[in-house]
Amino acid sequence: MCGRISQYRMPKHYVQRLHLKNPFVLVDEADRRPGYNLSPGTHPLAVYPDETVRAVHWGYCPPWALQKKLPQTINARVETASTSAYFRNLWKKARILIPADGWFEWRIEPRADDAASMPSKPFKQPYYIQRADGEPMFLAALTSILRETDAAEPGAGFVIVTSAADEGLVDVHDRRPLVFSPTTALRWLDPDASPEDLDKLVKSDGVPASQFVWHRVSTDVNRATNDEPRLIEPIEA
Repeated sequence: MCGRISQYRMPKHYVQRLHLKNPFVLVDEADRRPGYNLSPGTHPLAVYPDETVRAVHWGYCPPWALQKKLPQTINARVETASTSAYFRNLWKKARILIPADGWFEWRIEPRADDAASMPSKPFKQPYYIQRADGEPMFLAALTSILRETDAAEPGAGFVIVTSAADEGLVDVHDRRPLVFSPTTALRWLDPDASPEDLDKLVKSDGVPASQFVWHRVSTDVNRATNDEPRLIEPIEA
């Protein structure tokens, strides 16, 4: 899954990496603080097909699900999103990108300071995952907010699309965000992309695990209110 991301660069940095022709940033960069530990419920930057960049609520629940008092969701599985009652309409017409500098996953591990002769109590060790080249990444996402007025609707927001982890990443978690390079990311935004195009894109054109690196980080990241640079710094194994 993907439940925390970092997004600490300025909006213009992500826009430049995407080589957008006519970007329009609908947030005040002077008031935008770096985010090292953004969680569901916050408002990360999102890039839309019309090349606007805006802050969008992370979390979504369709109206029919709200009536049934079903919980808000933060992720959509790529294997079922195009046919799921939750996401199929968004898949067709509401695909966006979430720029990110990295994301966090948690892995159950024994405590390193437990005595070898004593049974250790497992705990969730957080990991920070980023591109090996240090470049930002672009996460596939779906949103119910297409107009400014949509943001006021109950349950409105976005979800990050996830896929099965591959290669070494599976050792950290069995799911991961669907990540695109800048060139491929624009294909995800293309409103004219056919179902066949999208199927090929999500199955074979995401950034592979070989292009990521990961390391253990402080459990201070567990508290969503903590948000500072040290949270993405490596700690000793």
